[in-house]
Amino acid sequence: MLRHGAALQALAIIGAGVGTMVAAAPAAAQDYTQVNATGRVIGTDGKAIGGATVTVTSAAQGFSRSATTQPDGSYVITALPQGTYSFTISADGFDSFTDPAVRLIQGRAANQFNLQPVNAETGGDIVVTAGRVQVVDFSSNTIGQTVDVADLATRVPVSRDLTSVVLLAPGAVGGDNRFAALPSINGASISENVYYINGLNVTQFRNGLGAAGVPFEFYQTVQTKIGGIPAEFGRFTGGMINSTTKSGSNEWHGGVLFNWQPNSLLSKTRNTYAADNDSYYSDRHEFIAQLSGPIIKDHLFFYGLYNARDIRYGQGYTGVASATGTGANGCASNPALCANFADLNTFNQQIVGTSYSQNRNTSPFWGGKIDAVIVDGQRLEATYWNTTGRRIENVYGTSRYTLASGLRYNLNTNNPGGYIATNIYQSGGENYVFRYTGSFTQWLTLSAAYGVNKNRDTTESSLPNLPSVTDQRNGANSGIGNTLSNASLNFDKRTFYRADADIRFELLGSHHIRGGYDREDLDENSISVANGGAQYTLLTASGAATTIDPVIGLPGGTSYIKGRVFRTGGQFSTRNTAFYVQDDWHLLNDRLNLNLGIRNDRFENKNGDGQTFFLAKNQWAPRLGASVDPLGDGRTKFFGSYSRYFIPVAVNTNVRLAGGELDYDAYYQFAGLMADNTPILGAPITTGAGFTACPNNSPAGTACSLRNDGTVPSTASVVASNLKPQSVDEIVFGVERRLGNRIKVGFNFIQTKLNNSLEDAALDQAIVPYCISQGKAAADCRSIWNGVHQFALINPGRDVAVTLSDPLPGEANPRTVTLSAASLQYPQAQRTYRGVNFTFEREWDGKWSLNANYTYSKNYGNIEGGVRSDNAQSDAGLTTAFDLPVLVNGTFGYLPNDRRHNFKAWGSYKFADWLTLSFNGSVSAPRKFGCYGRPPASADFDATAPGGITGLYYTTSGAYCNVANGSVVRNPSGFTVINDPFNRVGGVRPSTLQVVNRGSQLKSDWLALLNLDATIAVPTDAFNGFVRLSVFNVFNSRPVLRVQETGTTSAGAPQPVYSLPTSYNDGRSARIQFGVNF
Repeated sequence: MLRHGAALQALAIIGAGVGTMVAAAPAAAQDYTQVNATGRVIGTDGKAIGGATVTVTSAAQGFSRSATTQPDGSYVITALPQGTYSFTISADGFDSFTDPAVRLIQGRAANQFNLQPVNAETGGDIVVTAGRVQVVDFSSNTIGQTVDVADLATRVPVSRDLTSVVLLAPGAVGGDNRFAALPSINGASISENVYYINGLNVTQFRNGLGAAGVPFEFYQTVQTKIGGIPAEFGRFTGGMINSTTKSGSNEWHGGVLFNWQPNSLLSKTRNTYAADNDSYYSDRHEFIAQLSGPIIKDHLFFYGLYNARDIRYGQGYTGVASATGTGANGCASNPALCANFADLNTFNQQIVGTSYSQNRNTSPFWGGKIDAVIVDGQRLEATYWNTTGRRIENVYGTSRYTLASGLRYNLNTNNPGGYIATNIYQSGGENYVFRYTGSFTQWLTLSAAYGVNKNRDTTESSLPNLPSVTDQRNGANSGIGNTLSNASLNFDKRTFYRADADIRFELLGSHHIRGGYDREDLDENSISVANGGAQYTLLTASGAATTIDPVIGLPGGTSYIKGRVFRTGGQFSTRNTAFYVQDDWHLLNDRLNLNLGIRNDRFENKNGDGQTFFLAKNQWAPRLGASVDPLGDGRTKFFGSYSRYFIPVAVNTNVRLAGGELDYDAYYQFAGLMADNTPILGAPITTGAGFTACPNNSPAGTACSLRNDGTVPSTASVVASNLKPQSVDEIVFGVERRLGNRIKVGFNFIQTKLNNSLEDAALDQAIVPYCISQGKAAADCRSIWNGVHQFALINPGRDVAVTLSDPLPGEANPRTVTLSAASLQYPQAQRTYRGVNFTFEREWDGKWSLNANYTYSKNYGNIEGGVRSDNAQSDAGLTTAFDLPVLVNGTFGYLPNDRRHNFKAWGSYKFADWLTLSFNGSVSAPRKFGCYGRPPASADFDATAPGGITGLYYTTSGAYCNVANGSVVRNPSGFTVINDPFNRVGGVRPSTLQVVNRGSQLKSDWLALLNLDATIAVPTDAFNGFVRLSVFNVFNSRPVLRVQETGTTSAGAPQPVYSLPTSYNDGRSARIQFGVNF
């Protein structure tokens, strides 16, 4: 029979011969790169052992650290590099215990040790022996996913990029693939995440899209934090992706890896009307060499990686053309070069080849890390990597060639056609970070870091003097000039400094206070100019020859030229600073843990003249959390948190809003085309409505539509003085349960809600009534503020304090005014995400592993965030969202990153010493779409008065489409367009152009994917070799990912391609790997 009390102890025995009563680990903060080893030491009777010595020794680098347990048995050893350690536990009256292989990574560093008394009785039915059990991590309330990349890379079929790892996390979904399907986390836009490598912020800071590209093999761990994030971390309103790199050790390690993804094993996806996907090819060869070891044993170590690459890919593109057209570009005259697509033939339209692109990138990557252990507890680290890259694109068969020439891209034979030009894209740069960590006592640890992140983004054409030309005459939309409209040079540099301190003490419980300060200086040098001096569009005046087009003032049917001159650039700087303090307070005999933190952010952006145009001080962000051990066994945790997060203003805003941007349209008579299709400029057109004098002595004279004159604007007129940075509030609660040493299950709920958004918005609709109220003539007021004259960066839905762009009529100086939210007519920016996550994790034990998570969520509001997936705009804060009140109508609904259901699972099984099979599968619910088109003039600002020609500038950016019998009309046949944006009462088909609410019309398909993997180990003791085959999208699933959401032409007529697929999921592909390691 069982001895008294032994039955209860037996229930706590989990793991291979490990018997223990487990309890909560004490609170301990964790930084960007290191972990704190936490836990308790107890006896076989379940009682705490105070005064025990816990010694950890790095298996890789040989250093040791020790701590003494508190009276409650708890211990913490701070600032340990992630890795494998030997733990030795000793205490008076107890046998010592050693576990030689304890893996410590972020989120998995809490353990409990059980010591057996000296000369313990061994008789009886149940004997509780010494051992270790992994317990729930009570040190934080952070939810997300921690991945040991070295482990994942060898066993799970994932693409070798950071995004694929992040998308394994609950609450993460792939964004629009026009933005490389970067992750959206908790409903935020893809530009609201922050990325760190070894503590260095590597986020692309111009618009927040992604991070510096690093080879998969360079990473050690990737932690995706999606909620409950401590005060140490900030500058994001989405998720935080925290990565660490590999390090050297006392043992020499090296290896080579060959990756090959051949085009011959690639299944093509389905064609769309705009992309000839059956012409796509991709062939990728990579060679990775790694070497690490000691420079001075136990003290100085190195790790290095070199990645050689040869990446080639290409694809043809198509456009819509008239099926009955004749002549050199007519499908009726060249039927072999055109093809039917879907139901476009119903509208007498076909598709035709428009270009073919071939790309190649052979740029290598190299990087490394030096670790120096001066003495135990004193550590220096230096990491360097270089992401400099160069992609060369050769373009063939564009519309510069006629169909009849035989040099146009042939979509039926996939013949690229005649060579056009070469475009060169350069990216990346040097990155380095230095870090010091000093543990002086058990209660004091200090750390400091310094780093630099550089990135260049340049675009150059082999034909810099050739302009881009788009022929839109007679319903066409053909690119007949340079394939690259602008040449751009962007050079970014981030410099950061930080210092942190960890202090531990006892006062009404156990406290671990971590505080610190960090600063990053962002420098941007940018210039963008049009190739050939301008971007030309060939147009036809609307109406019959006997009428006058009211927009351009020419007889109907007359060809004319619009030349857009756009130049922007300068030197810009931003400084972001923050300090924080976080108290991890452990009390009530290890049953309650409070995480009480506060962060103060400060953001400062400067314009092209070095003047501050945005300054946000004292942005207080509370981070408050609590966790409870309800059963006292350390295996169950109930937790909750409230957090606020702020994100800086993107540097792109400095360039676009506060730089010396020159942007105007000049209009000319059409006098023909040169041999290279450059338009021959005829006489300037001066009869258009609203035309003004051109800047910079333009040959158009007075025939210009001016948006920006090239001077740096007054900061007071372009930014509201009461502007607040974007922020979100977050609530999390959940439960986590550990089942033994390897299994963990969890449930959590998370809600995020947008507080403020920063958007550039027109102010004219509020300024004109103010101007009139000051006794000025209405016509005089409207002659300045015509509806699209003054834009400023504001918080939609809030009052705006701003200086007027111009003096009121008859006055000498601009006034500073406060415009009410009601007069501006913008609703508050709204975005709410609510989701529940279910998680399961069974760690790899050398035989099998399994991870899975399921998310049910809703993401709705009237703004996506920093980018706009509706029209693929990536100008953070400067998208068309909230540009005009009319453009907000109908935008509330389910947002582009709403995926109601999301299920992911991956795992591995080792069938034999030489064979391991693994899988990675996911199922995602559809994305919802609405309809975007031209707003009717009757919905524009000041609709009953002359002026205010918003439709001229925002032709298809409103949620307005032609609706009949509750459905969007696609057929333009017999549709009469009243192309008169000045007719404020009649306008463009007001009877059929109606608001279509966001997400109310269309859906993509469900996306279900399965990847399989087989790894065969080479049967030899001489080296560790393997051959691996990974097959992605095994069932060749190619559902619709995106559809055409634009439902009208620029004139307001129905758009035949509305609702047609524009993107399908990629087809099946395979990756072959050969590796040798020692």
